[in-house]
Amino acid sequence: MILEHPIPPFLEWIGPAALNWLLAVVALTLLAVIISFVFLLVRKGWKQGCKAMGASVSDSWQDLKYFSWKRCFAMALLAVRESIRKKVVVVCVVFLVLLMFAGWFLDPSSKDPARLCTSFVYQTTTYLVLLLALFLSSLSLPGDFKTKTVYTIVTKPVRSSEIVLGRIIGIGAIGTAILLLMAVCSYFFVSSTLKHTHILDDREDLTYVTDADPASLLPNAVIAKGYTRLANGHKHMVEKYADGSLRVIEENKHTHPIEQVVEGDVVRYKIGPAQGAMQAKVPVYGKIKFRNADGFEREQGINVGEEWEYRSYVAGATDEAIIWTFDGVTPKRFPDGLPVEMTISVFRTHMGNIEATIMGALYVRNPVTGLIAETHVFNSEKYTTKALHVPVEIDKSKVKTRPWLVKKMNDKASFEATPTTELPQKETYNLFEDFVVDGKLEIWLQCLDAQQYFGAASPDLYLRVADANVFFNFVKGYLGVWQQMLILISFGVLFSTFLSGPVAMVSTFGVLVAGFCKTLFLDIAHLNALGGGPIESFNRLVTHENMMVDLPNTFSTHLGQAFDHVASAFLSVIGLALPSFSDFNYYADCVSYGYCIPWNSIFVHLVTTLSFVIPLFVAGYVVLRNREVAKQ
Repeated sequence: MILEHPIPPFLEWIGPAALNWLLAVVALTLLAVIISFVFLLVRKGWKQGCKAMGASVSDSWQDLKYFSWKRCFAMALLAVRESIRKKVVVVCVVFLVLLMFAGWFLDPSSKDPARLCTSFVYQTTTYLVLLLALFLSSLSLPGDFKTKTVYTIVTKPVRSSEIVLGRIIGIGAIGTAILLLMAVCSYFFVSSTLKHTHILDDREDLTYVTDADPASLLPNAVIAKGYTRLANGHKHMVEKYADGSLRVIEENKHTHPIEQVVEGDVVRYKIGPAQGAMQAKVPVYGKIKFRNADGFEREQGINVGEEWEYRSYVAGATDEAIIWTFDGVTPKRFPDGLPVEMTISVFRTHMGNIEATIMGALYVRNPVTGLIAETHVFNSEKYTTKALHVPVEIDKSKVKTRPWLVKKMNDKASFEATPTTELPQKETYNLFEDFVVDGKLEIWLQCLDAQQYFGAASPDLYLRVADANVFFNFVKGYLGVWQQMLILISFGVLFSTFLSGPVAMVSTFGVLVAGFCKTLFLDIAHLNALGGGPIESFNRLVTHENMMVDLPNTFSTHLGQAFDHVASAFLSVIGLALPSFSDFNYYADCVSYGYCIPWNSIFVHLVTTLSFVIPLFVAGYVVLRNREVAKQ
């Protein structure tokens, strides 16, 4: 899975993030207080303005002091009842109808049907739940003003803060209940879509490749090959070995268990349901660096000219290597050896035999002594996941006693070091005793074919520990939708405190669209987008000028660019205040690609969600409290 912007560890992230958030909140609060005070001075004069500001601060303190969770939850219950009266259950019906007909359009014969199905249910859920949150949050308070219900509420001992927070909690509770129902239905839909089996006949589908007596062959010698019958648009190759065991080769990202049943003279094969289509892999990532042909350490490898610089490359048939350093490699954690998975990019300078794959080699290395062992030589195809297993006991024939070194440019001792001293040989080498030092281990990757290149980023190779629960991980994937929903509800409730229903709805929808396009929005705000700022882009649109061509050196051009610089500061502030909804797609991506969602990411995103919800609630309270209706 691609991680262009890895989520930092929570404990490293929370300090700087909390400080930046606090500074932003204090700055916005001071700005709001200054603007309000100036407005009161203009409207009421110095004496009355100061008195009104003091009374406002005092009343706000009283609201905080006498805030009642009981009344808040009563307002939440009222919001729930109003939402039910608005027939929110229709969303569930629409979702179920979409699931019923989705099987007509989702291709089960695709190369990765699990990713196809999970992406569909997550995207459908996201659109439906966010649209539901948009309508409920932006139309709730304006509807109460229109029907005069709010006048009944404010005559009771209910504070403005309790009304606003109650709306957020109530609408959030409705959305959460609907989201949980959708999550369960989606899981059963995906499971039933992927569930299938195949038929294999010993006489018709298997072809014996040797006439020799199986007892005279090695146990793992292949004696028969064949294909299963077609099911879900695909077949599986099946291999039968001399010891009587069988193996179903992976196809479309899954395989099947198979069992041989002998009834008299009749041999039948029982193939079980699909396995591995849905996974929750728990990866252990390492830190990446590169070794060039001269043995020096580099942060980046070779740039092969690709526009996307996510991966760096090393040349084949040279001493160049991609190196991952892992921490926490212990016998307790990996008692049976290291399960390594990688998705390597291959760059060909010439095609040669188009059907031939590129050869590569995997090594384990002691980061202190430089002792290195070649554990695997493998064939690699572009973006194809390769699973390898590094055993605990390593044969001495695979160990290179002359250490391989990585030199550092600024380290004189490292610069002058040469791999001349041979290490003592042993009959057998142990992975944890000879190659792991204080839990640290290096894994090296080299391309063996000349004039070809291997490319990788840090997440492209990892160690795989025990998988997590698939159903629980699937449900966790909906946390991304839930967090987006809470943020959108908070914006909708805020806008509904001072805008009419249609205007609040349009404003909330604008936040939703801008949140999904935040990167583009900031590029425009910082004048980094192709074609310039808003005024310059509009000028190019009207005059049909190419975006790559400089505009003529005229007064109108300079005037438009000057306006763009002024607008840039304003748009930058708005852009920084917008939530990045696209960041929450990380959850759906993890489930679609078969990875467990780490708790670190959940904690980071939960705190991010609260950092939006809390200020929006406070702003909504301040606005509603200062409306005339709240003073009746």
